[in-house]
Amino acid sequence: MRRTLALAGLTTLALNLASFGIGTMPPRTDTSQAALVSLGQEYWALQQWATAIVEASDTLESSERARALADQLARVMGPLEKDFEKTTASLSTAQLEQILPLWERMVFAHAGFALLLERASSLGLDPYLDPSELHDLAYQLSVVLDVAAEIQRRALTELITPPPTPIRAS
Repeated sequence: MRRTLALAGLTTLALNLASFGIGTMPPRTDTSQAALVSLGQEYWALQQWATAIVEASDTLESSERARALADQLARVMGPLEKDFEKTTASLSTAQLEQILPLWERMVFAHAGFALLLERASSLGLDPYLDPSELHDLAYQLSVVLDVAAEIQRRALTELITPPPTPIRAS
């Protein structure tokens, strides 16, 4: 009997707490478009760095300067990982389903980006760095950023374009 009363009391309390919380949570604010735009701006800024390094590394003769540039590039690349995570977290399940093939490509592009970030970090520590290695890295980064930026633009376009509504003949 005592157990039944305790269970009934616990059930009543749980139902009261559950009904108290209904309707008090505001709907989640959609930040996905702003996050995708921010990601695109990050791609653009990094592309400027990659282009400048490709151009500068052609004439670099000092491995010390190449190492310093590689180290700086790694530091500039670092925040993009957080921005990508933030963008992914801002997308709802329905949005991810809507752009899934594009987002899968984006994930692969970011995997390549992560490998290049590791490479930039290691080159930044190499006292005998050949400037041509930095040139190759910056060129590869530029290609990955071009691909990722194109995917980002297409994903943003797909998310802001309303789905077609079928026309019904009456």
